[in-house]
Amino acid sequence: MPVILLIPGNMCDDRLWAPIGDRLIAAGHGVRHAAPLVQDSIAAMAAELLETTSTPTIAIGFSMGAIVAAEMARRAPDSIAALGLIAFNASADLPERSAARPRQQAEVRQGGLARIVAEELKPNYLATANRNDAQVLETVMSMALGLGSEVFIAQSEVLRLREDLRPALPGFDMPVLLACGSEDRLCPPEWHRDWAEQIGGNATFKEIDEAGHLLPLEQPIALADALIGWLAKEPLCQTAS
Repeated sequence: MPVILLIPGNMCDDRLWAPIGDRLIAAGHGVRHAAPLVQDSIAAMAAELLETTSTPTIAIGFSMGAIVAAEMARRAPDSIAALGLIAFNASADLPERSAARPRQQAEVRQGGLARIVAEELKPNYLATANRNDAQVLETVMSMALGLGSEVFIAQSEVLRLREDLRPALPGFDMPVLLACGSEDRLCPPEWHRDWAEQIGGNATFKEIDEAGHLLPLEQPIALADALIGWLAKEPLCQTAS
């Protein structure tokens, strides 16, 4: 049966997926965690994962990891049994975000990573109910500081220069789940509905309440159950009985 590859997002490691991976394993799925992504482009990230991953694979990515998962499907559709795109943006970097990245990179080079994460990133990541969740906030900061300034700068530049994947969406003929938090301000629900419409009948859209952009940390059980329910409906993704 296909193995699930969990792909982390920008400044995230496998702690992002910890409860979700455990729940998928308990449901009978094989799970593998991708290492934090450090290559110099989305294409290079996707190529590295394709070279080191057995096929067929169920690629499930969060945010930047979802962009990489989609690029894997574009490059090697026969290798990807299904796609889980969590907090996904299929388009190129928005102008306002692209304009902010060089300034953030410059500050991080001067030792400002913690301030950027605490004051510019985290306020935009979380649903209202979760903004004071100490465990989530600590995990976000710990992952970012653990990966460090060089990874932040490299990933920021990769995101700034990424291609628009929207033209590839209608060609995805594998099952695709698009999941997002109801309060995601970075990649809002209406975007995911649009991506699902562009992909067509093999796409499933799931909106999860009381979550922002950091859906895997804010509502891990709800997301895991959504993934398990979706996989159970897809014959190629079902566990052996």
